Amino acid sequence: MTRLLAAALLLLPVAVPCAEAPPDERAAAYQEFRRGFDAGDFAVALPSATRVVDLTRNQFGKDAPQLANPLTNLGTTYYRLKRYGEALDSYREALTLLDLAGNATDERLVRPLHGMGAALRGLTRDAEAITPFKRAVEILRNREGLYTASQLPLLKELVACHTAAGQMADANRDQQYAFTVAETAFGKDDLRMLGPLDDYAQWQEIAGQFSAARVLHARAVQLADAKLGERNIAAVPGLRGIARTYRLAYLYGETEESAQSASTLQDQLAPTMMTRVVNTPSSEGERALRNALDRLNASSEAKAAQRADVLIDLGDWYLIAGLAPRALASYRDAWQALGADAPAKLGTPQMLVYRPPPVAVSRRGYSADTHEEQEVRLRMAVQPTGEIREAIVMNTAPEREAAERAVIAALKRGLWRPGLVEANPVAVSDVEFVERVFVRRPKEK
Repeated sequence: MTRLLAAALLLLPVAVPCAEAPPDERAAAYQEFRRGFDAGDFAVALPSATRVVDLTRNQFGKDAPQLANPLTNLGTTYYRLKRYGEALDSYREALTLLDLAGNATDERLVRPLHGMGAALRGLTRDAEAITPFKRAVEILRNREGLYTASQLPLLKELVACHTAAGQMADANRDQQYAFTVAETAFGKDDLRMLGPLDDYAQWQEIAGQFSAARVLHARAVQLADAKLGERNIAAVPGLRGIARTYRLAYLYGETEESAQSASTLQDQLAPTMMTRVVNTPSSEGERALRNALDRLNASSEAKAAQRADVLIDLGDWYLIAGLAPRALASYRDAWQALGADAPAKLGTPQMLVYRPPPVAVSRRGYSADTHEEQEVRLRMAVQPTGEIREAIVMNTAPEREAAERAVIAALKRGLWRPGLVEANPVAVSDVEFVERVFVRRPKEK
């Protein structure tokens, strides 16, 4: 669900323009819809959203462009209910009606295009979502300029789609452009850059450029401290990011390409700080998490969930370092901080270390000309230590037997954060895992 959050932020109800003042019945239905939607009760909002569509269709006709907004609202309600197929149908119908109106740059197209892309992502059809997201970006650039900040949420979605589709060069291009847009629109030293800095840093993490990611996280901390004081909590995501890059570099190593990528970001930090960030030992990661925790403990504005997230990060740090007692102490502190929310957050094992086998699609080691992608679904049992006791393939296939064995072997070499019950680690069965692998295409006869 995390991957859909950015899309959800823009998928809000579209108000009916004043020029389309509806009859009393339609206005009443719309207000009832808004009450349910704004309260977050989307099941209650759905019948009203459907009724607004029906009343608008009856008043203006089945092909009227006035239906676009009500259909978009209906699609958004379905989306919030995770009924992505029905959401997609509503967004498509809204787009069809607007396209029939003949204005390819109509600003009303942006929200249903955004919704269509988000619904496709909800259906894990990321490659298909690229087209509507791109079209929405092009409309905004045409109407508002190449560097309009309103395109940033859409660019974020595009980066995620390209990444999921394995189109890393395209993802990198769009991410760099998004960062340039943000700096142009907000200014390099504006607090609104904290989000774009985090986005760019997390992209660098995905790309394996851990030093470059660390530079960007450090810049976010520096910016927050300069604007808000050195004990502010706006720097906490950056401090967590710094620690995460050290952890990832420890697990997967730094490459020469990573160092080169960091050197392209020299405009973000002073030379002395750049050297310190890139070359300091990984123990600075634990120090960054302790810094974040101190800030949260001292702040009256900090939420328990924020503190728990840092404690979980510390626990993960210690578990990977082989310090199980210290890890468990941090997890227990996080459990206590979360209260009633602890089982949902810590009850399910979470992967910490996993190196995909060479046949994994994420490794991009084979050509689509000779190999096809297939999905391997597994069910595992995770020990209280975080180790895998057993892993069973649920959809075995003779043609990929070797690939299935490779995935199982990779999982057993990995490490998971154990599931907790009443703050104690327990064995958890029926943990699901999916890996996409390359399988050689059969030779044509």
